[in-house]
Amino acid sequence: MSFNGAISVNAADTRRSRRPARGFSLLEMLISMAVLVVVTGAVFEQIMVMQKSAAGTGAKVDSEQQARAFVDQMVRDLHMAGYPKAEMYSVRPDDPTLLQKPFIAAGVVSVSPTQIILEGDVNSDGFVESVNVSYVPNSSSNPECPCVRRSASPKVAGDPLNQPVSPNYTETDHVIPPGTDPGQSNEDLFVFYDSGGNQVPVAAPTNPAALNIATVKINLSLLTDAGAGQTARTFLSATARLNQ
Repeated sequence: MSFNGAISVNAADTRRSRRPARGFSLLEMLISMAVLVVVTGAVFEQIMVMQKSAAGTGAKVDSEQQARAFVDQMVRDLHMAGYPKAEMYSVRPDDPTLLQKPFIAAGVVSVSPTQIILEGDVNSDGFVESVNVSYVPNSSSNPECPCVRRSASPKVAGDPLNQPVSPNYTETDHVIPPGTDPGQSNEDLFVFYDSGGNQVPVAAPTNPAALNIATVKINLSLLTDAGAGQTARTFLSATARLNQ
């Protein structure tokens, strides 16, 4: 009896093993592929958003660092304006060409809401440089602007206001046009104060000595890409007291 029972079990197993394995139908495969495509697309979309956001954040940080470097450099330039002075040399104090000598710094020689021209040993190397910092609007010749540019050239004998301007410059981009008109930053790039702390109105390039200007405030507003179609505004400000 046990022998016959064993044969019956083996026969049943053989019949079951001969059944064809059931696979996926074409419709099931299409549905699965559609679901996979939707899920994969959603994942990659989120990855792209994160990449754009990271790139925007990186651009914002780079722009802020560039702007901070400009503001710090401007403060150093203003602190060094007027050094070395004529008193450091054996020269006649009544010489009318005193400030035209290449080894004497005339200090800040011209100011306006968007430009400062100054002379000083800004590199701390013993040589006087003529420094020109100005706002440059967007134009066909300056398509990467609006921006702020700084150039420095060794001083030559002659009028401090007519010194050669170096073709080489450093530039801060993404600058919001300075001024108080619509579409502008609502602040001038440079604001001036007298020794009493009162703001001195300056509309056109002028000699700061004639207006008793003692302090310069620097305002820099930037508009950068923050990623994901968003923009971010950054405002930096610093104040420098003139030592001349």
